Amino acid sequence: MGSPTNKIFLLVDGKPILSRTLELFDRMQIISSIVLVIAESDREPCAALIRDGGYVKVRQVVLGGDSRHASEHLGLLALTDEVAAGTIDVALVHDAVRPFVSPDQVEAVVAAARRTGAAILAVPAGEQLLVEAADGSVLPAGAGLWVAQTPQAFDASIALEAHRRAAGDGFLGTDTAAVVERMGHPVSVVEGRSDNLKITTSDDLIRAELIARQIRGDADVGSFADLTPRI
Repeated sequence: MGSPTNKIFLLVDGKPILSRTLELFDRMQIISSIVLVIAESDREPCAALIRDGGYVKVRQVVLGGDSRHASEHLGLLALTDEVAAGTIDVALVHDAVRPFVSPDQVEAVVAAARRTGAAILAVPAGEQLLVEAADGSVLPAGAGLWVAQTPQAFDASIALEAHRRAAGDGFLGTDTAAVVERMGHPVSVVEGRSDNLKITTSDDLIRAELIARQIRGDADVGSFADLTPRI
């Protein structure tokens, strides 16, 4: 992103990205509690953002690790007592910089996880993907490819056990879905939507601004065709 601050604090249509994401889950009846996994450097600004936003479901703020795998594991560990007590049956893992996932998509992936034990949102790959062979030549990656999104949803006991085994074996996965798959448990796919954008680059920030204004019902907002390409 090239920003001097963590991108979760960047404004989209006047509101921090993290505020938008927390607000979405805080308002959903299906969500009972939120664990926010942060870096030490973001502790104070996150505390202020939670306080000012009045996000009552943010029950815990925990420090993450040095990888996505470690951070997701630490976030899930914070739920251990509630999972053991049976007050949490499904755990969601979500990117803080995906503020536009719709409530119906969250409910759909939770329902799928309750049926199958593990599910993720994903969209069909819209572009041709290629694989580089050992000799440097290019091969088609094949059909039926999907691009993963979040939230990912899991039977909470399965997710904790999968991470426990991974830690014991020294396995480092790309995400919790990979850790669950490694345990031999299949992960089902729920088709997502293209506007469930992960804000990663400055170009994504431009698109996020447009999506936010469209959600707000800004009559003056145009289409993507109205944006001037960067040279």
